[in-house]
Amino acid sequence: MGSQIRSARLVAKASGASRTVTSAAFEREWLKKEPLVLVLGFLGWTIPSAIPVSALGGQSLFGALNGRIAELLGQFPTGPTLSDDFWLLMVTWHVGLFVTLTLGQVGVQGKRQGYW
Repeated sequence: MGSQIRSARLVAKASGASRTVTSAAFEREWLKKEPLVLVLGFLGWTIPSAIPVSALGGQSLFGALNGRIAELLGQFPTGPTLSDDFWLLMVTWHVGLFVTLTLGQVGVQGKRQGYW
């Protein structure tokens, strides 16, 4: 395959035809950061996660996580065990936060680029 590409280049040069070749370089601003999405996404997850639910004994996810963090800070040199509820609360809260931020960014950029 490499020889076919080389020979095609040689033919193009030999024929004297001028060609413009464009490069599909990686876009430097690929993230297209939007500060408002960061703020609204954080609030859009933190406020609903602060609503008490019966699954957590009438506590909110945010409140249970912060309460567990405060308890663990009281035992500072010793960290949480692997079977501690802290890990489930922490992973659940952060996955929800990152999903909310990602969907917010997709929504804003999709609207800006005319997808909807």
